[in-house]
Amino acid sequence: MTAKTAADPGPESGFGSEPDQNLNDELLEILDEELELDEEGEVSDGSSAVTGPAGDPRTFELATLVFEIPRISGRQRVDAFLTTAVKYATRNRVQKAIAEGRVTVNGRKVKNSYGLLQGDRLEITILRPAPEAMQAEPMDLDIRFEDESLVVVNKPAGLAVHPTYRHWSGTLANGLLHHFRVQAGDMQAPFKPGLIHRLDKFTSGLIVVGKTDLAKKKLSRQFAERSTRKVYQALVWGVPKQPAGLLETNLGISRHSRMVMDVYPYQGKIGKEARTAWKTIECFEHFALLEVELFTGRTHQIRAHLRHLGHPILGDFIYGGVDGEGHQFEAKARCQSELLALIPRQALHAARLGFTHPLSRQWLEFEAPLPADIQAALAWLRQQSW
Repeated sequence: MTAKTAADPGPESGFGSEPDQNLNDELLEILDEELELDEEGEVSDGSSAVTGPAGDPRTFELATLVFEIPRISGRQRVDAFLTTAVKYATRNRVQKAIAEGRVTVNGRKVKNSYGLLQGDRLEITILRPAPEAMQAEPMDLDIRFEDESLVVVNKPAGLAVHPTYRHWSGTLANGLLHHFRVQAGDMQAPFKPGLIHRLDKFTSGLIVVGKTDLAKKKLSRQFAERSTRKVYQALVWGVPKQPAGLLETNLGISRHSRMVMDVYPYQGKIGKEARTAWKTIECFEHFALLEVELFTGRTHQIRAHLRHLGHPILGDFIYGGVDGEGHQFEAKARCQSELLALIPRQALHAARLGFTHPLSRQWLEFEAPLPADIQAALAWLRQQSW
């Protein structure tokens, strides 16, 4: 069940409380980084600074999340919907917010048991940490191209693209801000890196960033109109029966977990259309290296589609790539221990990126070789006699 958004409500939108401490910190970080902005809930512009929970020195703000309810099966209770839709929410926190009058449907306060209908406008006011000013941080950047309009960077796995409410430093955007200020000779210059698209934190590869408002606008239009080229390489469990194929489905947030995208019928009423082409580059006994091209840019699109195809990406713990979901063979345990030691993240790399230069209108296409961890995994597979 999805809802549109204009901004990220942030990972600590749990009604003024920290997320449950028994949750794995890395899992929280990944969840924070990867869900697409337009899948979470619109945030109103009327945020205001307030005092946070007792003993918390941070500045907090009130913000209103807005959900427009799509077609749903039956009348889902409003407390059940919000428990699933808001990050780190619990049923108790949601019901407390309802009791305090911080939840409305179509402008009216409701009870926990209210059943949502298609077209309802659901609003909830939450308490969250106020955003901090982004800090410039020196960082070794693998820059593949740069001019006065844009920069193309080969992002390593493990580096988040931009700051979030939970992690305000150590991101690609922090490093780029430092890089641009050094170029300008002014370490206080009010420059904001123009992030046009994003890669998951643990996906490596190419990303383009605009340096001027005009470049940002024109590049953003190309991504929106799908006139760019995005080609990835992925090491997956199993060998596809066909050498190549095209997968067309809808993708939407899972009914069971907000951090997972599920496949729905193509051009149906649930989710958004997603088209992925793939072909096999190299085959092994129980694995394959695939080239994957995106024709849309949905959250977790490649990861969800390859799982749906029956070939989850090696190391992808969200989409079955750690235990090799659906694959059984005698040497499986050895493969898991050996390969996951070499590449302890999803084996997915943004290998090629093409777009039209926003000023010269020249078509540009860049390539980034597979990083060392995926190369090491491939080398190990090539040595096996099984």
